[in-house]
Amino acid sequence: MTKLTVLVDDAAPPADAVVVDRAHPHEEARRRFGRRTWFPAHALAWGDDASTPGERLWFGLEEHVGWLAPDAGTTDPTDVVKQVSFLKKSDTVDLAGFRRDYRHHVEVARRHMHTLWQYVQYDIVEIGGTDAAAAEGYVAVSVLWFRTTDDFLNRYFASPEDQAAFTAQEGFLDLSTAFSLVLTSHPGAGPASRPAA
Repeated sequence: MTKLTVLVDDAAPPADAVVVDRAHPHEEARRRFGRRTWFPAHALAWGDDASTPGERLWFGLEEHVGWLAPDAGTTDPTDVVKQVSFLKKSDTVDLAGFRRDYRHHVEVARRHMHTLWQYVQYDIVEIGGTDAAAAEGYVAVSVLWFRTTDDFLNRYFASPEDQAAFTAQEGFLDLSTAFSLVLTSHPGAGPASRPAA
C-alpha cells in the first residue's frame, strides 16, 4: 500500500517519505486548477509506511499504473508539472462502477491528452489522521504528469474536440467536489522507488 500524507502549513514530511510534492513554481500553472480545496493541503508526501501519531490527514492508496515514461530521468524536474486530483464518485455509479469507469479513463486520456506524459491512478482504501473526516467520500487520487509547463498550459488537450470528448466520459465523477493541486516533486527522506518527476 502507498501512503499519501497531506502536509499543512510548514509541517515536516514523514521520515519514510520517498517523494514530497510542493506547489509548482509557475504561478499561472498553479492557477489553472484554482478551485478551492476541500481540506487543507499545502504539500504532499508519498511513502510506504504506516501512519504515525499526530498526523492530520493521510490516505492509504492502492496503485494502478496507467503508464510511466521510460525517459523520466531526462527532464528538468522544476519544469515538470504534476497534477494531483482528489476525486469522489458521482451518484450515478456505485464504487465498483466508479472503479471500472476510472480504469477505462486511462484509455480516454491516451486518446485525447497527447502531451500527458505519465498517468497513475490510486484507489483510496483507507483515510486516517486527526482531520480524516474532512476527506470523507473521496475514493481516488489521479496523478498526471506533463513533461513541461508549456505542455500543461498550452497543450493540455490536443484540440477543443478532444476536450469535449474527454469531458463527455467523466459522468462517473462528482466534479463539484473534485480538486487538483499543481505541484512539482522533490526527493524525500526515504529510499527512492521511482523517479521523482
